[in-house]
Amino acid sequence: MPLGDVLLIKPEIKKVASEISDIILKDISDDDKIIVAVGGESGSGKSEVAHEIGHDLFKSSRKIRSFILTFDDFYIFPRKERNKLRLKTDFESVGLSEVDQVELKYIVKKFKKDAGLTLIPIYDIRSNLQHRLVVNFQDIPVLIIDGLYANSLYADYNIFIERSLRDTIEFQKERGKEVMDEFRQSVLEKEHEAVMKIKKNANYFITKNYKLKKVKRVI
Repeated sequence: MPLGDVLLIKPEIKKVASEISDIILKDISDDDKIIVAVGGESGSGKSEVAHEIGHDLFKSSRKIRSFILTFDDFYIFPRKERNKLRLKTDFESVGLSEVDQVELKYIVKKFKKDAGLTLIPIYDIRSNLQHRLVVNFQDIPVLIIDGLYANSLYADYNIFIERSLRDTIEFQKERGKEVMDEFRQSVLEKEHEAVMKIKKNANYFITKNYKLKKVKRVI
């Protein structure tokens, strides 16, 4: 997750993440390279669920290693420049096109191919700077990807959290990542539209009260 980000892990998040981890542990074999995508709207608990899945996999008797990628680290422009463009385009620029999908897919491909040392972008929220982290994928069998648009990716476990802005307003206040003003509201409305278009790719849903539901993926 981005440097300086805030996680608020509540009991219900721990519980549903544990259920997902148990499913993965039953399915995964020693030579697998598994991708887990955790998507949903802002404040729905994506980062928290992703973190807990990774934690549970490693604390299991098999000590499964994972690495978490977040879409927030793959925005093409830093936040200030991104927001200027959003205003300039009357918020039409908001969406998946703001993300460097080429680099993200390249990293996912290297993970699947067990390609060893890979440079991963890490965004620092406080300083508004992007850094690079060297990761060795050879010893990592699970890649967890969280973010607004995570469900745009093909994943072995494609999870969508069914919580909207209305459901998460108190959670967003607790996190305090961004001021909830008219500008932010307009961004969230556009993000909602984009997220709803890729929701259909999920094969697991986390309901509003954090219950796990498996569905057939829509092709």
